[in-house]
Amino acid sequence: MLRRQSNTYQYSLMSEIELKFVTRQDPREAVLDCILPELGKQGMTVSQAGEKRLQNDYYDTLEHDFQLAKIGFRVRGCNQQFEQTLKTQGRVSGGLHQRLEFNIPLGTSEPDLSLFDSDVWPDGWDVSAMQRSLQRQFSTHFRRTTFDVTFDDAHVEMVVDVGEVSTDKLHSPIQEIELELKTGQVSDLFTVAFVINQLLDVRLSDVSKAAQGYQLLNGITPQVTPLPEFLPLTRQDSTESAFAKALECGLAHWQIHEHRFLQTGSVKMLSEVVTAVRLMLQTVSLYLPVLQCPAMLTLHKNLLAFAQAWQWHQDLHSLNYLLSKKSLFAKCLAKHPALTSYLQGRQAGLLQAHAPENRVFDSEATALKLEVSALLHNKPWQGEVQGYDMPVMEHAKGWLSQGWQTVQQSMPANRPMRVANYCATEVLLRQTLWNGFLLGDLFAEERGEFRAPWLDLLIGLDELNALLMLKQSLHESELESQEELNEWANEKIGSLLRVMERTREVATRGDVYW
Repeated sequence: MLRRQSNTYQYSLMSEIELKFVTRQDPREAVLDCILPELGKQGMTVSQAGEKRLQNDYYDTLEHDFQLAKIGFRVRGCNQQFEQTLKTQGRVSGGLHQRLEFNIPLGTSEPDLSLFDSDVWPDGWDVSAMQRSLQRQFSTHFRRTTFDVTFDDAHVEMVVDVGEVSTDKLHSPIQEIELELKTGQVSDLFTVAFVINQLLDVRLSDVSKAAQGYQLLNGITPQVTPLPEFLPLTRQDSTESAFAKALECGLAHWQIHEHRFLQTGSVKMLSEVVTAVRLMLQTVSLYLPVLQCPAMLTLHKNLLAFAQAWQWHQDLHSLNYLLSKKSLFAKCLAKHPALTSYLQGRQAGLLQAHAPENRVFDSEATALKLEVSALLHNKPWQGEVQGYDMPVMEHAKGWLSQGWQTVQQSMPANRPMRVANYCATEVLLRQTLWNGFLLGDLFAEERGEFRAPWLDLLIGLDELNALLMLKQSLHESELESQEELNEWANEKIGSLLRVMERTREVATRGDVYW
């Protein structure tokens, strides 16, 4: 911790490295009865450093300038002692938070922005105007129990927070375990984190208490945050940095949509979780030959197993497609309420059988996120292979060419494709398009419209899978109108195949951009 004088107040600048878990219930009993004894068995020394009740009032301007600048500002009170804190956006990678925190003691509970040094503010901020516009937005009230965990040369602070976030009208629970690295290596933080995950249902979270409060104020968006068209890269990116950017992108996409699913119950968020896992799996598959090491091989195996455990989601995705009011099936299904009811029942049955709200707290899911985050920070390939610092551009053309040659061999232009052919090549096509997502930004000037018809084929595959699901459901439901609907579905499949074949013809004539 660095300390210096700011005006007449003691001014504290902290750089935090921390992980945060969210639990489904009050974690204090499990921490005392299970986690602390296990840490002791593993040779760690644990001591309770204190317990206190904290009240935090979060402030922002009328125009929400702090929120827009990704800055958190609060006044904390404990035993009639007050402190104001400014937290910068910092950086989050796989749930590992790295950010700057500025703290100043106060004589009262009233905030005073003028006490911060001018260099902590974004350029162009009128601090006096901000002070006049400050309003309390929400509060967090919680009981904090702190433990010091020490082993070897490491000191990890474990904090258990239980309470609630509240606005004037709404509130939500705080049930968290935070780990902060005081001394030692980042790997020491993960050592403690893996023990906690083995013993308690937890979810790695990158949502701060301040973000929870703003979500109460403004509501949480039910909308999907789409991936970019291409992973942002430059030709100066090394193989290692391009790999890290891809994994971080996938992990962030996973976490944000997992959180939105828990907050909204929207099943379309689950599709984005599956998308994120597929992106990460293809990232490891693509880079594994260059960054090969035991940790990468293990991660590939675990990602593959996790993706396979979510295969049931393909049926859910097709059912969602069928039941969407915006789909090409909506007009037909509206005439057959019995079929719609059957499909809705099947959808509900899938969700009940696989309980995704439980899966997001599953130890395997959390362990996988921790594994990814730890690998990104430990970079284990550096001790095993050479060439990780070579420009990724050295590999990109070969990787892209190899993928598309395989696709074209599986989908030869001179051979018509039927339903079974498209179903058989779907996984390969998706993997190859993921490679384009991962590397296409290296060829921004040349890539043109090459990917568009191939992406259209994926849309066609989604429709095809939905129609096949419809036919299967008709067979199982034994509805009176089965013959009529089967005929309609077959007509749609025939029409769709003709469109997909024309699209494939255009796609195979496209010039590669690498």
